[in-house]
Amino acid sequence: NNDEMFVTVWLGILDLKTGLLTAANAGHEYPILKQPDGAFEVIKDRHGLVLGSMPGIKYKEYDLLLKPGAKLFVYTDGVPEASNEEKEFFGIERTVAALNQERDETPQKILENVHNAVNTFVADAPQFDDLTMMCLQYSGVQDSQDQH
Repeated sequence: NNDEMFVTVWLGILDLKTGLLTAANAGHEYPILKQPDGAFEVIKDRHGLVLGSMPGIKYKEYDLLLKPGAKLFVYTDGVPEASNEEKEFFGIERTVAALNQERDETPQKILENVHNAVNTFVADAPQFDDLTMMCLQYSGVQDSQDQH
């Protein structure tokens, strides 16, 4: 494009009845998933090129099956690239550790834990990028026979 602008995108469509998540990644950070009885783990999905870099690019989709109680965390690069005064990055390992600190809590509490961990790590260093995070929990569908 003439302005040499681009954007990274992770797009996911979740079927609320089945828990099937169909996603594609255009140069964005890896999603991080926790199944109900597990820990948060990075999903090393296939990255496509960033949007706006070249016309006509096709992106490959992939599927993840979320079980009832699963949690999904997606975020911008401002989280792992947050840096302290020594110019060290917060990194993906610290991100996963913060997610797993209280992994069975609500998505809101998990987001607060990650935000607090980043703030503690960065301390007085200036913020250079946004911290955008989303955590969702898939609840599944109640069987109508369970309600009789």
